[in-house]
Amino acid sequence: MISDIHGNLPALEAVVEDLEAQSADEIWCGGDIAWGGPWASECIAKVRREGWTTVRGNTDVWVTGDPQTVESEEGRNDIERMAAAHSIDPDDAAWLMTLPVGHSGPGSILLVHGTPESPFAGPMPDAAPGEFAPYDTGAGVVVYGHVHRAFVRRLASGVIVCNTGSVGLPMDGDTACYLVIDLTGPEMTIRHRRVGFDRVAAAEGARRVGDPIAAWFLGALGG
Repeated sequence: MISDIHGNLPALEAVVEDLEAQSADEIWCGGDIAWGGPWASECIAKVRREGWTTVRGNTDVWVTGDPQTVESEEGRNDIERMAAAHSIDPDDAAWLMTLPVGHSGPGSILLVHGTPESPFAGPMPDAAPGEFAPYDTGAGVVVYGHVHRAFVRRLASGVIVCNTGSVGLPMDGDTACYLVIDLTGPEMTIRHRRVGFDRVAAAEGARRVGDPIAAWFLGALGG
């Protein structure tokens, strides 16, 4: 399970190399593929080419130029300006907008970007129990992205909620992160993998394309 690539191709390539060593049977992508990074189109192309099962993230909507859920005029203008800077292909935009909000698979596992109800919100790891109520959906394991912080939390109902962490813009360390779920009969093992990537190359790529992408990406990357 990978998520939150945010147009960071060096990070995505490092994670893909590590993924190949894991011999995964399936790779699922939790969305936020392109927004904010200097390689938006390249990252979309990679995900599409690999044919990974993918769900829709909030910025997968925004990168098409649709400022859904943003109420302020200034915020909507900022999103439209960033989307224009990315200028993704219309076919890519159409593909992003048709992605599902969630995907279920073997082992009673559900992948979403934010919550099962919406890709536009998701609780932080230390949020109050009530904020995790949307994850009591009947699935045994619910995986999401959005907050860029890797964790595993068991709810009072017994549901296990996991965050993948972020490939392109980790906010809990300097390394890209993704989630591996091993299923062996009734047994399940959940683990995060951390992967180093060339942060200098990522930052230089952003500087080459200039603002508003550079300002947003460098701020989120931390340099």
